[in-house]
Amino acid sequence: MITRRTFLLTGIAVSAATATAYVARPYLSELVVPRLDTTYPLGVLQDAQMRNIVALGETVVAPAPLPPADFFRDYVNAITATQGGFLKEFRRASATLSIASARLFAQDGGLPEFADLPLARRDEVLRALLWQYPDQDFILRKLEKLAASRDALALRVHVMTPLIERYYRSSYGWAVVGYESFPGQPPSDPRAYTKPIGDKSVTS
Repeated sequence: MITRRTFLLTGIAVSAATATAYVARPYLSELVVPRLDTTYPLGVLQDAQMRNIVALGETVVAPAPLPPADFFRDYVNAITATQGGFLKEFRRASATLSIASARLFAQDGGLPEFADLPLARRDEVLRALLWQYPDQDFILRKLEKLAASRDALALRVHVMTPLIERYYRSSYGWAVVGYESFPGQPPSDPRAYTKPIGDKSVTS
């Protein structure tokens, strides 16, 4: 049987834990989803920064079909020039990629930029910055949000995710899975829906 003393001590401990969690909640929220600094000015990236971001986009999407560089460049400019906080995050992401690239490959001479690395080495940089796990592994995903650095989480949430979504909502991304157009947008061939997925043939 629980004594009155034990009951009171347990109640005090639970209350203290609840109060601590309530006070810490804004800080935990910031760790899980890094907050955008919407007071940061709007604008566009410098050329060197944009090269790193375009290279990042090319690294995280399917190798074929690979869109032209302006596919990512125009999209990023549209975001950073109109949505508060994103210019800061894309600049920080470029710097994060530069620092990691130099740390990993400075022994080869000089301080290589992420954009100048071959694809295999760009993958190494991303593996050094981000946790690797299957999309269905929610446990590791949550652990990463608690253990990874703020810059690494912001890179994934505010930079990589928009680039990946941009690609897979375009004709390039839909071509990867055998579709010609995004759902709700008619394909150029009106008979496309009657063909097996991946069939590009056109009959008269």
